[in-house]
Amino acid sequence: MKYFFILLMTINVWGQKLDERVYLSRPTKKFVRYLSQFPSLTIDHPSRWGVELYGPVGTKKWLSEIGIDYVEIQENEHQLSDYPSYEQVTAKLKQLAQSHPHIFRLFSIGKTHEGRELWVMKVSDNVAADEVEPEFKYISSMHGDEITGRELMIRMLEEIAFKYQVDRTITRLVNNTEIFIMPSMNPDGSELQQRGNAHNIDLNRNFPEIFTQNRVFQVTQPETQAVINFQKGRNFSFSANFHGGAVVVNYPWDSTYKRHPFDAMVRDISLNYSKRNPEMYQSTHFEDGITNGADWYIVRGGMQDWSYYFYNDLQVTVELSEAKWPHYDKIPLYYQRNKDSLFYYIGAIHQGAGFKFHTPQISGSVDIIDSDDNHLGRYNFKNSEFYKVLPVGRYLFKVHYQGISRELWMEVEKDHVSENGNYKLIR
Repeated sequence: MKYFFILLMTINVWGQKLDERVYLSRPTKKFVRYLSQFPSLTIDHPSRWGVELYGPVGTKKWLSEIGIDYVEIQENEHQLSDYPSYEQVTAKLKQLAQSHPHIFRLFSIGKTHEGRELWVMKVSDNVAADEVEPEFKYISSMHGDEITGRELMIRMLEEIAFKYQVDRTITRLVNNTEIFIMPSMNPDGSELQQRGNAHNIDLNRNFPEIFTQNRVFQVTQPETQAVINFQKGRNFSFSANFHGGAVVVNYPWDSTYKRHPFDAMVRDISLNYSKRNPEMYQSTHFEDGITNGADWYIVRGGMQDWSYYFYNDLQVTVELSEAKWPHYDKIPLYYQRNKDSLFYYIGAIHQGAGFKFHTPQISGSVDIIDSDDNHLGRYNFKNSEFYKVLPVGRYLFKVHYQGISRELWMEVEKDHVSENGNYKLIR
């Protein structure tokens, strides 16, 4: 058993394997925190009643030897036949792109282990052009058995197609934002009705880690690498990813008990999502339907923290439904509950400011200072543009590039969609 303890404390060459899955009834918070120190274990959705635990072969034996009772989690007999298959989802996305080419462009950012395309739909009024506008993305179902978000993303695309140039809010968002929607990051897992990908790896423990030194090697799965490459090539500044198993907005950080540098703003934006969803806002499990990630449970190697730490892309995790794989006939209800929140959250990217250069391919850094002369950080930029979501207020941007420094004063407003974004031009 000493060997298995060492295995739990290290990362193996495959990442976090999900070979064994158990449910622990009413564990103490202290024990959940104890479990979170093991890189090879996955904790999921702890509550007052219990916690799901996933791990490599030997996890159950180890729990028995340390005197912990558990119940094996049986594979759910999901009503897969009621849900669209990967092929049907692909056909729907292609049909939307073909029938609305003026606002939709469908493309793949890579392939899964089993060769399925990782589809992304770009939504924009100039969909063929790479405009200088705030860049936003939604990614769903990185856990294959958490399916609700995939279906909500498709319904959202259908609503955009139907209401563009009819609904004022939708039209303004599409005309002034570059929106990217990825309905499924793990189509292999969804086809297999399992959490992990085709190699049974947890993709939300597979991203480069922050705030830790003990995991120095990790094999990145093709789905994860595709998202990493996608992020590198864009200038995303605001995102959300969708899961199931609870109803709550989970905001950073996930991997440390430290508070995010813009904690108050992140809480406010999260609260504004939950307020538009009465079921979420009136939660009896989470105050006002939101939670700090680490306060709920530690996640290392997650997409949420990685996106901001490495790319200045502020991201939250939205848990959409108590059931990970609800009856298909409930999907319209979940969409109605979340619809206003989904569109509000895209609009929240316009609570920010940025700059763009007249000359292409300029990179550098920018220091941001608030009106009270507080230095809020230095951020890198590339491709001659920069944009950051910020608290409402007035800011000094000190831009450094090619041995030159420029100063810009920027105003950030709330609930205001600027034409093509709140940018200043640097000539």
